[in-house]
Amino acid sequence: MIKQFTIACLFLISCTAISQNTIRLNDPVPDFKLWLLDGTRINQNDTKGKVIVFKFWFSSCIPCLTDIPSLNTLAKSFEGRDDVLFIAPSLDRKPVIDKLLKKHPFNFKIAFSASDVSTKFNVKAYPSYFIVDKKGYFSYIDSSVKMFKIENLEKAIVAALKM
Repeated sequence: MIKQFTIACLFLISCTAISQNTIRLNDPVPDFKLWLLDGTRINQNDTKGKVIVFKFWFSSCIPCLTDIPSLNTLAKSFEGRDDVLFIAPSLDRKPVIDKLLKKHPFNFKIAFSASDVSTKFNVKAYPSYFIVDKKGYFSYIDSSVKMFKIENLEKAIVAALKM
């Protein structure tokens, strides 16, 4: 009985380890395709040579909504630059996001129904933030495990622009 239990535990541990595709700093961004609210599509080829700031979120996540005003201010501080792109992939469908944006304007490019991209980025907690440098590698990751600070995100953007 103990032997069977041990084998079952080892099997579950190995399956879990295999299924977790951890994204780390300096890893290349995985292939992605996002549909934006304006009807356009964006993928990693469209972002070459740009610093990309991703915020993964969904509409019923209170922490995901509370940082929107500070993220809007951050995006505004980089306004007019064609080498920085702010994208917010959401798990929600387009009608839900459209309704939410009437109350909470969000100045990122909003992608809807992005659960497949969330999986590719191995997002386990929301909100999660990623910065991809101009060469297509992750230069900043905050998966809400630590206390998010907008200042850290801003410093990471500036650092990625210098790379």
